[in-house]
Amino acid sequence: MKQDMKSKIWQKMIASSTTTEADPVAYNENSIHKFLFGPNIEDRKLLNQQYTKVPEPIKKLSINTMDIEHNNNQYKDMYADGGLLRAETFHNKVAVHMPPRELHYPGHCRLRETKDMMQTALNAFAIFLYCSAKDIEKLPAFYVLRSARTIAMMKLAKEKLAATWKVVKGDRKTIEIPHSTLERYRPLFKYLDGREMARLNLSDPRILTFIGTHAELSRHQVGIIASQYVKITPNWLEAKNLNLMNNLLCGMPMNLMRKASSNVYLQLTQHLFYHIRACDSLQRSFYLNLMTKTEALGRSYSWSSRDVARLGLLLAELQGPDFAAINPKAMSGITAQVMLKIPPEVLQYVTETQLRYLAVKPLNILARKLKVFQDKQMTFGLSSDDHAVVSTCDLILIFLAYLLLINNPGVNYV
Repeated sequence: MKQDMKSKIWQKMIASSTTTEADPVAYNENSIHKFLFGPNIEDRKLLNQQYTKVPEPIKKLSINTMDIEHNNNQYKDMYADGGLLRAETFHNKVAVHMPPRELHYPGHCRLRETKDMMQTALNAFAIFLYCSAKDIEKLPAFYVLRSARTIAMMKLAKEKLAATWKVVKGDRKTIEIPHSTLERYRPLFKYLDGREMARLNLSDPRILTFIGTHAELSRHQVGIIASQYVKITPNWLEAKNLNLMNNLLCGMPMNLMRKASSNVYLQLTQHLFYHIRACDSLQRSFYLNLMTKTEALGRSYSWSSRDVARLGLLLAELQGPDFAAINPKAMSGITAQVMLKIPPEVLQYVTETQLRYLAVKPLNILARKLKVFQDKQMTFGLSSDDHAVVSTCDLILIFLAYLLLINNPGVNYV
């Protein structure tokens, strides 16, 4: 009896294997796909139809049926990983690898997050390089915010970098984005459209200060935001509102800024004109004329070190004689950031007395700029008015050597 039962079971197993035998090549490919791209790479129903040897009826293809077949046979999402099937180590540290391009299909790339943060960064970098903007929009929001500075260093298309904003924004409206999220997104904020920036909550002083102190916004972006701020703020000409705008002053029309009284300009903060990076030379000259009126700061010979520090980047629009007329003690208000913006044609008018009150770093920048300007004049020929540049540059170099000897008397520089 036992032998009869064993023979019957064996016959059933043989019959079932002959009727539903799977293709070994297809089964092997399916196992590799599962290992590479996850368990959801194939549909179970399609697998059963593919592996069973049941003949399917021949369908008559038409344009409509081909479209239906194409839509039903969509490519699945691919989670490419550069560290897959790699286990080499160096000094007990696991190596990281760039995922191959063959595993990335635009429109279906997804980020494979691993325990190794460096390998995850390479997986994301491959998506930025090989995939489309739609794939970038499906990246995790926390990863984009955490790696915003690294992403901004990549030389990528602007539309791909701008697609990261949709990741951060998510399902929220633009006006609902908080200030903390914008601070983490600062390195990539410059790639946003000006209209999208204008939709932010400009009534929040922190967001307005964040936009105004951003150093890489263009004049077009600043102009759109400034026009929106004027619409929602009726008393924008007050000093407290102007102090929050900073770089947004470069987007304001000059005819509107003339309406402000001289008393308003006296109430502006000291750091305001250090952030007007989007202004051109004409706008900086306009604000300098307003600040140097008799009712405001007056002429350059009457400025104190605090007045010089308040002017900030406006000092780059001073004429040479006006720059030489600055009180020597007031030269201590010039910072290295401002000295970088002052052209060498103006710096050649600096006097020996003014050099004594400059800090070391602005003095080094001044000497370097005049040295480059002197070399250019030597290359293309000197005129009669340019000999003052050579003498001023030599004077600054001697003064720097004198400072080194005073600060380090025991050091031999020979």
